[in-house]
Amino acid sequence: MKRIEYIFSILVLLFIVLIIGCAEYPAIREPDMDRFNQTVHSQTLRDSLLEGKLTPGMPHFVASQLFEDWTTSIMEIKIPVASLGSKQRLEEVEGWGRDYVDPDIKVFLDKYETEEGKLYVWYQRPDFYTMDVSARDTLCIFLEDTVICSVIKYLNKSKTLTVRDSLPQIPRKTNLYAEIHYQEHGWRELSYWYNIQILKNFKSFTLKDLNYEIYPIELLKFNDKPVSSFNWR
Repeated sequence: MKRIEYIFSILVLLFIVLIIGCAEYPAIREPDMDRFNQTVHSQTLRDSLLEGKLTPGMPHFVASQLFEDWTTSIMEIKIPVASLGSKQRLEEVEGWGRDYVDPDIKVFLDKYETEEGKLYVWYQRPDFYTMDVSARDTLCIFLEDTVICSVIKYLNKSKTLTVRDSLPQIPRKTNLYAEIHYQEHGWRELSYWYNIQILKNFKSFTLKDLNYEIYPIELLKFNDKPVSSFNWR
């Protein structure tokens, strides 16, 4: 009797494995275009979205919406990692082998299993220091149908900078979108920021606290190779 039960258990297990192995990946969804257009005013990023390309600079919610139907068996989300490009979870040990994740981690990794291979998406909290923003770079603000630019004079701190020109035409509101144009980084042209707020002197800007869904995507890898974009269409 026990032998029959054992054989039956093995057959059930093999059947489950077969079902999982033959299961199709869920369809990739289209991201919310209206939400994207309310958040992103960069024409380059809008063109990428229309072409079906996931690229660095996009807010993270684009990736999460694309893979919204993915199950946990083929998806890992919000893995805290030590730095961009690292796939090692950031864990520390305290006392008698107590493991915990650093609560101040700024870099996250999502891993998606697709039919073609593994897609890794890194994104992080916006921070002027870690993104190498410096004096003489240019801050460009998108205000309705206008782009207003000014050279950065100096960084006040990691989330605040001051530009050369006073910009009273920009209202003090919380939903401003900006691009940083680098002066000396030939390998980087643009860095994207969301929810920048102008301060009372009309020269200083500060980054607002953001939900992780709006953190900019910083790096993409597909099958362990860096890629400039991931095409879902």
